[in-house]
Amino acid sequence: MPSRAWSDTGLCHMVEAGADEVAVRDVDGPEEMSDCVALYSRVMGLDPGDGSLNPRLLIALQHNSGIVVGAYERRDLVGFAYGFLARDPNGSLYEYSQLAVVDAARQDHGIGRQLKHAQRERCLAAGIMTMRWVFDPLKARNAHFNLDVLGARLVALVPSMYGSEGFGADRGDDTDRFVTEWDLTRRPRPASRVPVERAWSIGETRRDHGDLLVAVPARWSGYRAQLDPTEAAATRHKLREVFQSALLSGLIGVSCRAINEEIAVYRFASTGPSAVGVGQ
Repeated sequence: MPSRAWSDTGLCHMVEAGADEVAVRDVDGPEEMSDCVALYSRVMGLDPGDGSLNPRLLIALQHNSGIVVGAYERRDLVGFAYGFLARDPNGSLYEYSQLAVVDAARQDHGIGRQLKHAQRERCLAAGIMTMRWVFDPLKARNAHFNLDVLGARLVALVPSMYGSEGFGADRGDDTDRFVTEWDLTRRPRPASRVPVERAWSIGETRRDHGDLLVAVPARWSGYRAQLDPTEAAATRHKLREVFQSALLSGLIGVSCRAINEEIAVYRFASTGPSAVGVGQ
């Protein structure tokens, strides 16, 4: 079924996800907000002491320039995203997308993309042209989605943004985060292919004309499980230094593609500087 753009009256997208129809619309009321909280806890593998969202926060955001959209399969919530209006130190406004999650059983069906585009259309309708969010640099699948599917760009890195240890499924890992910037007025452009003329190793860097290529684990969680904690931390810190050096030199992350089941490769290109606030 063809997509339908958001309107001020809350008209929703209707999309096909496998054999089932999914509607992306505003989340409505305390019960549906509670469903979002439960889905977040389940997807993230949170323990009782990890903390979480709460319905009151989501309702307050929605009533004060925030966006809370959900993906519904019949009446069941299978994904949601929320964000809020933010301001750069230079005064420019942008949407900060704090969270987007999709039920594990419904991932890889395009639902995440529909949620991000619902956020995008709401922002454009309000005159907001830029969206930002953060994600773990070693989550290569997320990187590919953000950069190659959506067309966003990596513009900064914040080491240990949420502290030295994550929570849920990321317990024991550091919380480095890439700052991702999405120009909502532009469509993604195909990135250059990754040279694969010989084998790559984790942490290896190569130059491709003026671009910098960086090899990372294609599935960090599985790779990390094979290492002892000291080795895993050393790998993360080594890659952190490579990423920081690339970004501080004026390069921008534009692509992340898997070249096999073990390795994905980031591409950092000289595409011009971008002023970014990283205190979010």
